[in-house]
Amino acid sequence: MRHVHIRLLAAGGALAVALGVTTAFVISRDAGPAQPAAVASPTTTTTGDSVAQDGNDTTPTQPKPKPPVDRESPAAKAAAVAFMRDLGMRDPVAATYRGTGADTAEVGIHPRSGEGLELDRVTTLVRLHRDTNGWLATGAQAVNTIEVDQPLPFTRIASPVTVSGQSVTYEGTVHVTVTEDRRGADRVLGRSIVNGGGTELAPFSGSISFASPTPGIDAGWVVFSGDTGADIGIIEATAVRVRFVNGDHPPQILGVTTSPAAAGQTVRLTGTGTFTVQIKAFGADEVRVLLVPTGTGARPHARLLGVDRSGEDGERWSVSWRYPDESFHGHLLIQVNGRGGTAEGDGPSLLHD
Repeated sequence: MRHVHIRLLAAGGALAVALGVTTAFVISRDAGPAQPAAVASPTTTTTGDSVAQDGNDTTPTQPKPKPPVDRESPAAKAAAVAFMRDLGMRDPVAATYRGTGADTAEVGIHPRSGEGLELDRVTTLVRLHRDTNGWLATGAQAVNTIEVDQPLPFTRIASPVTVSGQSVTYEGTVHVTVTEDRRGADRVLGRSIVNGGGTELAPFSGSISFASPTPGIDAGWVVFSGDTGADIGIIEATAVRVRFVNGDHPPQILGVTTSPAAAGQTVRLTGTGTFTVQIKAFGADEVRVLLVPTGTGARPHARLLGVDRSGEDGERWSVSWRYPDESFHGHLLIQVNGRGGTAEGDGPSLLHD
């Protein structure tokens, strides 16, 4: 896929910083594999208005600061449109824009109506990250039609790659394509179909075989798209950023501890604070910690808590998360990536009332 760099317009203004922990996935097709990173919310100190102490005090009351304005970025929309066009959507339209962090955004896309297609709702949400070269697509999520459990973003995959999730598409058919990055159109390494639901969300699973990637190419995509029953291009797509196995020793998770420590199988948190996960692993070059919400089919909605790419002695890794004072309930998912593949393991449950 042609790597699209869209430079920001000077008048675009600053993106709003979304409250809470957001996930920023930095991708550079020209420089190598994508690099995920967790971006924590900035610390904000709020002070009250100045109040006169007596009737003779003429000190003016200080106005409350206004929240930042979430201004649309034409450059981000253009990058999202170009990304979906490369995936096979004909004449995509950027319908919505939402700033999700200081340098991240989400753009809603749908095909333009015409040629027998009448559609004015957003079908795909494209996630983007802004670096010094412009806006880069980091993934895409088909709205209410294709939810992917496997592979997780940035997993290292080898052929055949196991895929699973839930879908509702025309005749239940989901097209799965594995591609590798290159200048111009991405090279297709393999494609096949899996079957999910035709009238309501239903599970799908399968194994997709693909050719060996070009030596030196480390990153690519696994793209899931629905069948339309007509030759009008794709309507929606879920695109998962992946890397390829290029080593012999698969990583292993040797141990997981937390601070605060778990009581039984549950860590209970209150207020705000810092939650730390320590991982002992072998054959890793990065460790990612995610929080999977409680409930069926929640894995696609996992929240990235943090990433460590500089583990001590190559075996001890640590991720700290500044958690907000809000209710959440889920379990930890530990993902260890190395040149030899990816290892995953569940951690304790996390509960904040």
